[in-house]
Amino acid sequence: MKKLLLPLIATLFISSSLLGQQLPLYSQYFLNDFIINPAVAGSEEYSPIKLSIHKQWVGINDSPSTQSISGHTMLENNNVGIGGIIFNDAFGPVSHTGIQAVYSYHFHIDRINKISLGLAAIAFQYKMDQRFFELTTYDDPAITYMIEKTIVPDATFGVYAYGKHYWAGITAAHLFQSKLKINRNLDENTMVRHYFLMGGYKIHFPNNDLVQIEPSVMLKMTEVTPLQFDINLKLYYNKDYWFGISIRPQDSFVAAFGIKHQRYYLGYAYDFTFSDLSSYTIGSQEIVFGVNIGEPVKRGRSFF
Repeated sequence: MKKLLLPLIATLFISSSLLGQQLPLYSQYFLNDFIINPAVAGSEEYSPIKLSIHKQWVGINDSPSTQSISGHTMLENNNVGIGGIIFNDAFGPVSHTGIQAVYSYHFHIDRINKISLGLAAIAFQYKMDQRFFELTTYDDPAITYMIEKTIVPDATFGVYAYGKHYWAGITAAHLFQSKLKINRNLDENTMVRHYFLMGGYKIHFPNNDLVQIEPSVMLKMTEVTPLQFDINLKLYYNKDYWFGISIRPQDSFVAAFGIKHQRYYLGYAYDFTFSDLSSYTIGSQEIVFGVNIGEPVKRGRSFF
């Protein structure tokens, strides 16, 4: 599997012509859209804290692995939201470990509908362990066989509109398009600006208050790659159970489910890969654990 992984790493992180997975991949972002859009900070009536663990391409050694813990809340003035994210993302010899500090401001259109603007200040350490490489040609000037590190500042901006039954947002990440000063032999080694457009609507049934359906979509692109999109559908039962599916054309099919007990919940997702990598991996997995601090608890309505 290492022979497969090395060309992938070289393509994604050394070549400047194909800048692929510069941001972590999440399967259950519809369970935690704050991880995508900083304007979500403070949009809930409680303070959610979430731990996410994602393992991509199970079966391939040193494949991408992402861990994050996030939380946000609304301040007492009911206009300003704050939050933070600590994350680690590793793929073979390359890793990003960093922190985000998030600020958002919410405009009240009326009693139910709001629009918010959010900005995340980011600092992360980019590390490349070139001792990982096993090359057949040893005179490549781009390879130093050393551990190289650099601290990278960045920012993400988002706009978010939400109401009782809907939500929608747009995000621009890697605003600074910072240069990664880790290899003097590479002139172009930069982060590329990413754009995300996402939205969903929760459908309620008048004659059945136990079941709700929430279709959603996310479009993503960079300034050097074509448009990609996900189509999602999430089914709620009694607000304590959910099942979701996502389709990423030409890449994967995602099945997710979750359970909730009072303020605590657990979500699990499995990605069935049908791209060219399907011959080497059994798919990807993700677990999300969360707690909603300050959420009112209805006694006697849980499955425990």
